Amino acid sequence: MLLASAGVSYWWMEWTGDGLFWPKIVALASITILLFYLGDLYNFQLQWGWGELALRLGAASAIAAVLLAAIGYALPPLRFGRMAFFTITTASTLGLMIFREVSRHLISHQTLQKRVLVLGTDLADVVLSWEGYSGALPFRVIGFLDDDPTAQDNLLPGYDLLGNVKELLSVVEEHHPDILLVALTNMRGTLPIGDILECRFRGVRVEEWTSFFEKLTGRILVNSLRPAWLVFSDGAVNTRLTDTIRRILDVVLSLTGLVLSIPILGIAALGIKLDSAGPILFRQERVGKDGRGFMLYKLRSMRVDAEQATGPVWASEADPRVTRVGRVLRQLRLDEIPQMFNVLIGNMSFIGPRPERPVFVDELKEQLPFYVLRFAVKPGITGWAQVMYRYGSTVEDALEKLQYDLYYVKNMSIFLDFLILLKSVQVVLLGRGAR
Repeated sequence: MLLASAGVSYWWMEWTGDGLFWPKIVALASITILLFYLGDLYNFQLQWGWGELALRLGAASAIAAVLLAAIGYALPPLRFGRMAFFTITTASTLGLMIFREVSRHLISHQTLQKRVLVLGTDLADVVLSWEGYSGALPFRVIGFLDDDPTAQDNLLPGYDLLGNVKELLSVVEEHHPDILLVALTNMRGTLPIGDILECRFRGVRVEEWTSFFEKLTGRILVNSLRPAWLVFSDGAVNTRLTDTIRRILDVVLSLTGLVLSIPILGIAALGIKLDSAGPILFRQERVGKDGRGFMLYKLRSMRVDAEQATGPVWASEADPRVTRVGRVLRQLRLDEIPQMFNVLIGNMSFIGPRPERPVFVDELKEQLPFYVLRFAVKPGITGWAQVMYRYGSTVEDALEKLQYDLYYVKNMSIFLDFLILLKSVQVVLLGRGAR
């Protein structure tokens, strides 16, 4: 749509700008798409009404236009002519609104959703809770197969038990599913391997529930996870080359961040000193890669005697221990800046699971399965769990965040790190999850 609006201006109007056409289009598309991303316009879980959609699109397009104008004045080869600039901005904004509205209706249409036949009813409630998901994997359940004659009683109204497991091929022949979802909690001795292979040869995609859920949600369902799945899964493998690239990026980003944040650190230090008694920097032991402890640095945002009466506790919403300046620092994530020094010396990475305190690690290792797998990689300033889930203050929250952390450990890559950095910028700008 952006290219079409620029093409109309280029071919049918007087093009008064200097410089080549394509570099301008690259700048236009890059800035607009980035602003749309930061404005949550690529989040398919959020279904905006027409008014909200128009407001967000208009605001993102307006900011993109201002940035493009500024870049054009700084770099004349990227400057659009006045009439061309006005035409492109107006046409692309209106065109994108129409395109978004049409695509939203198309995505929700049943004909574009994958038809899923579920083998087993043990996880029916979890599967059905995600049905119709309008993200990367929209699907609808056409029925279930199970040998338990009472399985129909476990299904919600409107969903049918189409037969038993032995009738798999005949049910596939009759209903033509796109995906066969194997969702049996105990598959030993009950899985019809031959029939499932026949389904694959007939063009039906076969998915195990754990893998299906991982691609659907960006997290790994720990409660139904088997150790064998982790051992034999096709996850990303760390090599010396990727570790070297990640370390170089960590050093460059931390050095750049520390230098650029010197003025902010000065203002923050003055505010901390004027607001409450105590040191500017806060030091606390955390658990890092392979379970080794290290000292983490942050700007102090709590009173010095914050845990004197209670001992170690998780931060809570509107935490009374947080100072007035500390609340601002936490809201803007400025208290995290000194952690770049931890990244620089190698205790942390920019991207990874958040490092926890030893007392909480000992507690969570006893209560959460596979928790120790978080320590297979370096902890990070930000991570997949931080950008995908709210701030956690309970064991239940820790379980949810662990599912995202395991997804990152299994699928970590430079591309995923870049995506997390973008999401982190979005989280900071929108002020999500701060405590």
